[in-house]
Amino acid sequence: MNELITSICAKKHQFVCRNTGDELILIRLENNVADFNQYLTLNEVGAFIWENLEPTDDETTLIEKICAEFEANETEVREDLLTFLKKLIDHIEAK
Repeated sequence: MNELITSICAKKHQFVCRNTGDELILIRLENNVADFNQYLTLNEVGAFIWENLEPTDDETTLIEKICAEFEANETEVREDLLTFLKKLIDHIEAK
């Protein structure tokens, strides 16, 4: 999971974010221009992860952040986080 975190952090600069109330939209930048054909909508938890993900985070640190914010069970967060990060990196790496 730490590899996924590192990869996502390294590519965050390729996206701009827009809040739409309860959701966060990630829009890919191509040559410093927003590509509205390639965007991803994140719910409240996904938005929290995106906004709080730091290059210095590891699996434990990120899980602690999520559990503290949402008063969630660590085991469930670990499973859901891995699934989310895999889907997120698939979107980020898609061209």
